[in-house]
Amino acid sequence: MFNKAYIIAFCLLFSLNAAAKEMSRMTLEDGTEIMLNDDFTWQYVLLTESEPLTAQLTPAVMANSALMTSTVSQGVRVTFKSAQWDDEELGLDFSIDNTSALTVLKVTVAATLFDDGGNKITTTEFNVWQAQNRLSETYLRKNQQRDSRTFKLDGIDPAQWQKQFISLNIIAVETR
Repeated sequence: MFNKAYIIAFCLLFSLNAAAKEMSRMTLEDGTEIMLNDDFTWQYVLLTESEPLTAQLTPAVMANSALMTSTVSQGVRVTFKSAQWDDEELGLDFSIDNTSALTVLKVTVAATLFDDGGNKITTTEFNVWQAQNRLSETYLRKNQQRDSRTFKLDGIDPAQWQKQFISLNIIAVETR
């Protein structure tokens, strides 16, 4: 008879291998490259692979930066809306849409900013949506769209961020 600890360890071992793995890459007619994963998902290839220590956008992505300004996970879409400068402080605004059947309580996003040459400046995390505990009117329900509050960033040179290259990745979605 198996011990519960062995069963849990066995499940954890195989759940770690459940992440999507790249199966192949394709180049679209416009030159944009996509990666096909073994879990039937796909994503745009945003970064060049010339030097692994430097993160630089591909020319196709730089020509069409809208490819990286939106991300979807678990039926939640986060889209970069706008940026505004207050002296040397950058403010970022996002839109959050829920198409899942679940009620969304919190959405965490990693935003990576690139300079006008396509070189990585910084990556930072934001809770773009967070409902207030026990206030159901603050929950993000199915087919609702909400705007985030403005997130402030220091240390970004306005002269180097004119093209507003920003890549979004949803890290976590908490639902009820």
